[in-house]
Amino acid sequence: MRRLVTTLLISAGILAGCSAPAPTATAGAEALGTRLTTMDDLIDWIDDTAGNCAEVSRREIGELRTFAGPDIAARFQPHVAEWATCRVSPEFPVVGLLLFAGDEQRRFQESWHKAMTAGEVADGPAFAFGNGFAVSAGFLGVSKLGLYYFRCGTPDPRVRQVPSDVPGCVFANPEHGHGHH
Repeated sequence: MRRLVTTLLISAGILAGCSAPAPTATAGAEALGTRLTTMDDLIDWIDDTAGNCAEVSRREIGELRTFAGPDIAARFQPHVAEWATCRVSPEFPVVGLLLFAGDEQRRFQESWHKAMTAGEVADGPAFAFGNGFAVSAGFLGVSKLGLYYFRCGTPDPRVRQVPSDVPGCVFANPEHGHGHH
């Protein structure tokens, strides 16, 4: 029994030492990693992961329309708690950072899927998603940050996929090798 307790304590210590615990969920936004719940956490995470998130500008929700265009903004606005922009690199001079509150990320997925089914949008958004947030520069998100596109319809079995919170849709990262998170 003492050996078991020691092993459990050592295991807990090793797990506690990890900076980003592996997600325990296997589907939905929860499977995309640690949930980020504040804009400061999101900015810090992008800064740490991409090497930079400079010139941060917290924005009013109405400014999303000018930034993303009226159609895309109308799809995101009801679900976004707050948003900001930052400069990540010369290649990505203005990246939008969108934070979802509560259950709004799931509601966004449902709304987007419904719009696709109705023929109002043809494809998934160009944004990349993590647990509780999205970034506007999809390529930056999937290639440098390890985030996922939200896609509905026929999934591509050659890319890393996580079932989304909505049947018929997945989170997909074509940049991820199989078996990586």
